[in-house]
Amino acid sequence: MNEFPMHRAGKAPMKKAMPTVKIQSAPMRKLVGSLVMALTAANLSADVVYVTSRALHGNGPNGDGTYADNGLGNDSSAASTAPGVPPRNGSRYFSNAFSNSTPDFGITISPTLGLPGAIYQVDHTFSSVAGNISSNIVLSVTNVAGCTLSFTNNIDKFQTQFGQPAPQTWQTLGYLTNAPGSATPIFTLYFQNGHVSAADEQRMDVDVFRFTSLAPCLTVPSPTVTGPLFANGPSVTVGSVLATATNVAVYQINGAGAVKIGSLTVTNPGATVSVSVAGLVKGAQVGATQKVKGQESCIPAAGALVGGGANPSVRVALSIRGNPDLAGPFGSTGGGTNANVYFLGASNVLAGACPDLGVVLQPGTNWQTVTLARGTDSFNPIDPTVLWNDSGGSSTLDGNFGAFDGLAFACQGDNGPFDIYLDDLSNGTNGILQNWEAGTPGGAYGFVAPGISGTTSGNLLATPNEALVATNTAFAGTRCLRVKWQFAGGDTNLWLRLVTAGAVPVENPQVDLNEPISFRILLLRPGDPVPPPPVSAAPGPITISRVGATITLNWAGTWQLQAAPALPGTFTNVPGITTGPYAPAVGPGNRFYRLTN
Repeated sequence: MNEFPMHRAGKAPMKKAMPTVKIQSAPMRKLVGSLVMALTAANLSADVVYVTSRALHGNGPNGDGTYADNGLGNDSSAASTAPGVPPRNGSRYFSNAFSNSTPDFGITISPTLGLPGAIYQVDHTFSSVAGNISSNIVLSVTNVAGCTLSFTNNIDKFQTQFGQPAPQTWQTLGYLTNAPGSATPIFTLYFQNGHVSAADEQRMDVDVFRFTSLAPCLTVPSPTVTGPLFANGPSVTVGSVLATATNVAVYQINGAGAVKIGSLTVTNPGATVSVSVAGLVKGAQVGATQKVKGQESCIPAAGALVGGGANPSVRVALSIRGNPDLAGPFGSTGGGTNANVYFLGASNVLAGACPDLGVVLQPGTNWQTVTLARGTDSFNPIDPTVLWNDSGGSSTLDGNFGAFDGLAFACQGDNGPFDIYLDDLSNGTNGILQNWEAGTPGGAYGFVAPGISGTTSGNLLATPNEALVATNTAFAGTRCLRVKWQFAGGDTNLWLRLVTAGAVPVENPQVDLNEPISFRILLLRPGDPVPPPPVSAAPGPITISRVGATITLNWAGTWQLQAAPALPGTFTNVPGITTGPYAPAVGPGNRFYRLTN
């Protein structure tokens, strides 16, 4: 999916965070003007410093003095989910202007490190899941001041292959040695060769640099922790495990440093293992280590957040691609016709393009109905609309039709995990847009997986990541959609963009904006039984009789009577008629009736 510059109609207060994060190992060193975190005595890891390219609040490049791109870059919402990445609003992307960069005019990195004269490993991470990153860009680098570098040219780690899949990994660029007495190195990255052009979907993306002082534990790569993670959960899934590992350990960070809560001895393990744990606490962070040839990887100082359990409250809005030229018909593809994307049901946009307000859903045992409507007057919508992705178009969701981009689910403070069911996505009198009855059980249909959208993939843990047709429950019929994800943190500006782009049978289907859009959702609490699909039934005996000019319809049981002017037409409820008999007025033309429950 393409990424577009983000429009912000407003921003909620956020916790103030420093764009450069420092972690100093024991023994502690006194550092002037640096934020230092004391780790446990067991963690003799390293001095770790991050430099982000993007400002943590608002738009533009990081302005804290550690990063500069000389006006060559632009904002992107793409963000790597590699372990340890600090919070930020996105990254910076570069187009063909970067081809003119030089050793004196490029991307300048100026970290403040903690160890003068020490050797640091330099890594970078970025996301290319949007599919618009150059496949052959190659960079060179020059040391401007205060250091020597082991890497000078033929740097290919900014190519698209190194930015996917999610979660992304750290790519080593090489090693930096601080000059004696210096801990403030400066170097510049610039164009060597390759093709970079946003117009050709061949961008270059710069996101987060990591500087790590060398220590024995750094000789073993750190594994990753994925979800679901929830309070008192029995196990933790650990990924990126080496086949030569002999032990995998899980640590919980909860106020008093990292505490081991589980360990597993392994022999020729797969890349992913499940480690039994005890004592997971909501709000704590979880990381892992692996041991290779007797050496354990660095004990984590931060990790993935533990949620309170399945399906806390969540808020939801609709995401609509606006295009006043769309003319239907309902359900046909609207394509990627416009970069202007609007929320329906939200009146404001938080940092990270997250919808503010929206419909807040609480978990329960019953199916809930969410209905949102713009109505016939786009300037006075029934439910609020706001432009969240702006390419210079109207701030109003205009036109009779729009392209249904997807659903926006936003965190309410608890990161989950989430395991929800969706059914009967409909559009007023136009009827059902999607009910998943034609989908293959266990297959993708109607929406793509939660982690597909590059807009919000950085807000989620790598797993769970599912949007598959289910048969164990349904609001109507025998099938619905089951969606699983977990937010990476508890901030209320984290959201999931669950999209229809790339989905079968229709991507970005057109919806009638003059009619309400609704869907059913089942948001169960932990331990709640999943209700089975409704039992198929039929009404009792149906009769039709005529006496003179009077026609009488009759049936047994409680069933809603619906009518339509033509057999393939749209059936609507006959108000108040759920039991027989019913004697409609006889008049000209045809009238068709049916019963539904």
